[in-house]
Amino acid sequence: MGIFSPVEGVPTKWTKKALIEHVKTGMQVELGTLPIYFCALYSIKRDNGGWGSKARANILAVAEQEMLHLALAGNMLAALGGTQPLYDKLFIPTYPSEILFEKIEMALRPANKENLECFLKIEAPYMPPPKLEVAEDVEYSIQLLPGYNGIGEFYRELQHGIYEVSATDRDLFSSNHDKQFRGEEFFGEKMTVVVDTKTALQALETIVDQGEGSIGVPDSHYSIFVQLYQRRKEWTCIDYVNEPHTADYKGKSEVAYRLSLAVDATFCYLLQTLDRCWAEGQPAKRTQLFRNIHRLMVEILSPVAHALVEQVIDGGRHAAPCFEFYPPGSDGKPLDPKGLFEGLVAEVQRAYNAATGPEHQGTREAIGKIKFCLTGLAPSL
Repeated sequence: MGIFSPVEGVPTKWTKKALIEHVKTGMQVELGTLPIYFCALYSIKRDNGGWGSKARANILAVAEQEMLHLALAGNMLAALGGTQPLYDKLFIPTYPSEILFEKIEMALRPANKENLECFLKIEAPYMPPPKLEVAEDVEYSIQLLPGYNGIGEFYRELQHGIYEVSATDRDLFSSNHDKQFRGEEFFGEKMTVVVDTKTALQALETIVDQGEGSIGVPDSHYSIFVQLYQRRKEWTCIDYVNEPHTADYKGKSEVAYRLSLAVDATFCYLLQTLDRCWAEGQPAKRTQLFRNIHRLMVEILSPVAHALVEQVIDGGRHAAPCFEFYPPGSDGKPLDPKGLFEGLVAEVQRAYNAATGPEHQGTREAIGKIKFCLTGLAPSL
């Protein structure tokens, strides 16, 4: 597969190929937000129902909706007859980087003032933001690229492209209806199976409304992050190392290194499982794949990441999850499902073996529970 290149702006003429490339770019945008939101979520210390707990719940809700948006864009791509593996070294985001179109820094950081400002920039509607009801305003001005002024504008231009191409192509969304994510499998009534122009536009409307929404929409991601920004001093965050990379933990903490590899492997196995859903039409196999998606998110990724962020690296700072391509140091060739799952199991076992001594007792117990939860997650091919 060639290197994926995100689109830079509105095409001179909309074609089916241009639609496919724009939808792929949309998938990369949605995928790129997941690690930064997860990383912020895992940094917030638990406080038994206080504002820290509320912040964690709100950021988790946003991340889950980004998963929905990724699935909706993937459904649209499938209906167009296009393909784009998520488990692809050239497609998985790397950090720090800049989000498409706006040159907004995306980094793996805690849920602090600086990072919440970045989240506001990412989700902001393209219009002057409202004055916040706190003494200190958000300190940013969006530097926009010439292609698009924001993510919402990108999706609205995609909407125009759909209208234009579908006017002369009635079979535009005629592919893979049986291999798309369905409501009974994922996200209920919020999910849309794309079969025609109407359902494609419905999917886009969900993405835009839940994301940037419009000023004053209380449940949009932008409004949620405004509320969190106003309360940002009411929770405590773990202090992460700067610009975390899994390889940097090697030689500093074997437990952190192996747990970080386990996070990477879990993230990639999750993406590969999503990929397999868009390729599988057999109902029984699809049911198992979607069960695995839920279990990977709840029983593996979250507890492994929480165990990781408890590990102190140097200078009193803690390890952060990196969400990198697995296996590391390879030529970028993806593993098959069996090999990837075996790699995940091996990394969890190595982390367990490394967690010796009284200082790692809690970590070892947490990893032991994760080992048990891996049962039944092996791929059924």
